[in-house]
Amino acid sequence: MKKLFAAVALCLLLGIATLPAHALTPTYTVTGAYKKSVYYENINRITKTGDPALDAVAAALSQLDYHEGNSTAQIDGSNKSGSGNYTEYNRALGSINATYSYAWCAAFASWCLDVAGAQESAGGKFASCTLWVDKLRELGLYSSRASGYTPKTGDLIFFRSAGVSRASDHVGLVRYVRGGRVYTVEGNSSNKVSLRDYALTDTYIVGYGKPKYGGIAAELSLTAAEDRVVGLYTVTYDFVNLRAGRSATSAKRGSLSRGALVEVTEIKDGWGKIEYKGKPAYVSLDYLDFTTPVFHTVSYDLGGIGENCPAAYSYLSHKSATVSEAQPIAEGYLFLGWQTPTGERVAAGDVLPQGPLQLTALWEAIPVVEEPPAEQPPTPEAVPPLDALPDSPAPPTQTPEESPTLTPDQAPPTASVAAGAVSGALAATLGALWWHRRRERD
Repeated sequence: MKKLFAAVALCLLLGIATLPAHALTPTYTVTGAYKKSVYYENINRITKTGDPALDAVAAALSQLDYHEGNSTAQIDGSNKSGSGNYTEYNRALGSINATYSYAWCAAFASWCLDVAGAQESAGGKFASCTLWVDKLRELGLYSSRASGYTPKTGDLIFFRSAGVSRASDHVGLVRYVRGGRVYTVEGNSSNKVSLRDYALTDTYIVGYGKPKYGGIAAELSLTAAEDRVVGLYTVTYDFVNLRAGRSATSAKRGSLSRGALVEVTEIKDGWGKIEYKGKPAYVSLDYLDFTTPVFHTVSYDLGGIGENCPAAYSYLSHKSATVSEAQPIAEGYLFLGWQTPTGERVAAGDVLPQGPLQLTALWEAIPVVEEPPAEQPPTPEAVPPLDALPDSPAPPTQTPEESPTLTPDQAPPTASVAAGAVSGALAATLGALWWHRRRERD
């Protein structure tokens, strides 16, 4: 029992050791109003992928449609008519001139880098676009639009409005480039977090900041992932209907509004499958944008026996997982392979379906063959010594008169009886000769 408990405990520890890291939780103490908002819920649903550039953009998308308020009491993002520049992002950066009411596009971009763990990748946190450009130039992390540089996911994009003399008066984050256009997510765009796109030659763009993110690249193109990779998607239209099937004519299950973050678990024919109020529902991916992959975990269950449990394995949903090559063992059992919750049998190296999965070991008891007992040599019967044998009785002496005359039907059937008859006949013959000689003498 102790051995079994140790094996199960080791299996659990190995599984825990491979689980994904932390969510993109803000590193400061959030305000009470923001903590109750859907935007705080959204940021806590995103797990760090290990690629800070991807994570910074995902953080920005999780705040889509967040709206500024008119006072510190309105920083939950829900006041859709606010215009006072009061935001959680300014609150996180700090007050300027004793107030949190200031233009917040740079504060928002700084907040996204901060929650992605890339605080120092672009020279620090800033509230001023001009000061940020100056710092990036000093660090050699800035390229002008005129240089022909093509921006990448996670880059900062700086703008300058007509008539403005300073280096920049607005900043956002680059999502991706496609078809000669750059797609962005920006804070303080129409007083909220918004999606925008521009021609790469647009003179409103002055240049790009190139943070030194480090980390491990997720090797994921946001454009390639769109409508192909399961994971978290952001609703980018005012509202979208949820259906009972993959068709616009299917029964309506509900609706989602702009900025909602949903996990798409299956993609087929341009429709994404999600869970809505505990039931499956389908949404057209035309109204959603891919935000970030999610972690899926494959775990193993030995069924209460055996050892050498494979470690649980976590992977990002834009990749695939295979069955572990580690083969469990159990005394008295033959390992047959693994079984999925749907009853499908899989073996080492097989590609697994997407999603969290627990595989259960299949065992077959090895029959126990009982060996027959060893044959013992036969015990010889005791033979008494010759001097211990009983004396054979002497055969009786018969006279000729006592010798019977046997008829054929009285002959004994055995050889010993026949021998006795021959002896009797011989005795009778000798007796007759003796009688004849006696008469001659008389």
